[in-house]
Amino acid sequence: MAEHDSQENTTRWLARLLGGDFLLWSPNIQPEGFLHWDRIFATRTVPRGGAVHVLPSASTTLDVRFTDQGRDCDVDNLMRDEHLSGLLVLHRGRVLLERYALGLTPAHRWQSSSMVKSIASTLVGAALHDGSIASLDDPMTRYLPDFQGTAYEDVTLRHLLTMTSGVGWTEDYEDLRADVAEHYIKPIAARQGGYIRAYLKTLQRLDPPGTQFYYNTGDTFLLSLILSAATGRRVADYCAEKIWQPCGMELDGYFLLEADDGDEITGSCCGAGLRDYGRFGQLMLNDGVAPDGRRVLPEGWTALATAPSAPNFHKDIGARPRLDTSAFTGYGYLWWVHHPGSFMALGAYGQWIHVEPAEQLVFVMVGAMPREVFMRPDEPAARERGSQHGGPRRFAFIDAVRRAL
Repeated sequence: MAEHDSQENTTRWLARLLGGDFLLWSPNIQPEGFLHWDRIFATRTVPRGGAVHVLPSASTTLDVRFTDQGRDCDVDNLMRDEHLSGLLVLHRGRVLLERYALGLTPAHRWQSSSMVKSIASTLVGAALHDGSIASLDDPMTRYLPDFQGTAYEDVTLRHLLTMTSGVGWTEDYEDLRADVAEHYIKPIAARQGGYIRAYLKTLQRLDPPGTQFYYNTGDTFLLSLILSAATGRRVADYCAEKIWQPCGMELDGYFLLEADDGDEITGSCCGAGLRDYGRFGQLMLNDGVAPDGRRVLPEGWTALATAPSAPNFHKDIGARPRLDTSAFTGYGYLWWVHHPGSFMALGAYGQWIHVEPAEQLVFVMVGAMPREVFMRPDEPAARERGSQHGGPRRFAFIDAVRRAL
């Protein structure tokens, strides 16, 4: 018994070291880590319901070829060059294309990176629909009074949703001393409950709230605390009630936790199956109406949440933070806007949910894009202005599908 406990403690210790350094993972580690995220970090299950909403297959299978910067490409090129573990295309709720690689199967889950921010935004919309949240213009201190007297004193829920709190935070994934690494990822891996909440209270204000877009994963942790305070529920349970079960998800999901039995992390790395990410995209495409006809979001929420409403969004935001936004035209309530009318949930290392409402299309791409330092000179993403978030080849594929319909 003692030997078993010792082995278990060693395993947990190694997992915490691995998790704390996940920004440094090489392409040899990423796929296995992303596939088995819940064995490395503390997580909480989002239970599926009893009935699965079946995604029917379209009458014809998509076979699209496209040109990307003068090169002829097909789906095999896309899967290989964009390091995709999963690719799903839905048209009017029907499966046009579904592909798997890197160990992912329909029975497995893949970590979302920052796509979970868009799920958190949607849960805020559900709480607004329920009346648990009175208004997006409520000061966050209405729900978290212990933040009175901090830089968050005048910050509203809308400011948190649009990344305009004005609170100073460094989101540089190449700097291991940045806030996102030192005071967010490492404490989560070490399972230091309460650390992030306490650290956020020490930050200073850089801009008046609501005036400047500034990508800030730390702020999104506050949405977890606000949702729990407003609904009286754990975020995973509320997500099951408002998204997972109404959407008829196929697999249990999970949220990353700040510590064993701690608060959910609503800014990074939940877990879901490829099809279930597609079902979530379909919920947004349907303006919050679930497959059974139940409305779980306020009417008009999708248009509101995905409008480019964040002020002073700019494509070159330099070192504050280091994030390439050149492919986007704006930012909504934790949703990216690629071109007017479209919207995206976006996560590092190539996690995408891209929705084209005009054509009733939902694209899901998950994978393990390598960090720039690991990209070889002949890597397509390195040649073609791509990054660890995914390259232009993905947009070329999306445009080709739109044209093919």
